[in-house]
Amino acid sequence: MIRNTICLPGFMCGPGLFDDLGAALGDRLTLVHGDVYSDPSIAGMADRVLAAAPERFVLLGFSMGGFVARRIALSAPDRVAALILVATSARATSEAEHARKEALLAQLEEHGFRGMSRKALARGIHPDHPDRDVLVERLRAMGRDLGGAVMARQLRATRTDGHGDLPRIAAPTLVIAGRQDALRPLTELEALAAGIPGARLEVFEGCGHMVPLEQPDSLARSITAFLDAI
Repeated sequence: MIRNTICLPGFMCGPGLFDDLGAALGDRLTLVHGDVYSDPSIAGMADRVLAAAPERFVLLGFSMGGFVARRIALSAPDRVAALILVATSARATSEAEHARKEALLAQLEEHGFRGMSRKALARGIHPDHPDRDVLVERLRAMGRDLGGAVMARQLRATRTDGHGDLPRIAAPTLVIAGRQDALRPLTELEALAAGIPGARLEVFEGCGHMVPLEQPDSLARSITAFLDAI
């Protein structure tokens, strides 16, 4: 098994997003955190991560990080031993999303960074999760640590439709969805998995968008079983 696993987090999520997953994995994998904070485009993020990556590695992309991971898998197929895509999709930024991003950029310019909204963050976590409030505060702390400059760069990273490129992904691929994900509907994950040759789709029940925080033990079991099988 390839032990080096590069983890790519979602929008305004720090490396701490994967702390619980790392604890659940123990010494079975070595988690390396990719830099998705320094570039205002998905392509730039992918190039930076790839430049710092070991020769061969497993790639785990969550949400926005999944778009970066797919770009890397397509540009360096000989180096990506396996691809794990969590709560992400291949859908382009919609006009409504683009308008919201522009509004947030304008607010940043005028008022500065004021942190992430608790209400917005709570939407990403299953409403019945027993530690929902704790997880929201962890996400808010990650956002505070990253700050407004990172937020501006990530807001400018427009997503393009990637469904046409999915058949060219050569790495063995695991796609993981949260059944109750309010940010990335299951239909998007189903389309993602259907487009990648041989991809395996797993759906976590009772789980929202923030899979690595909500169900790290289940995620660890799925990842190790997947990697053991290839």
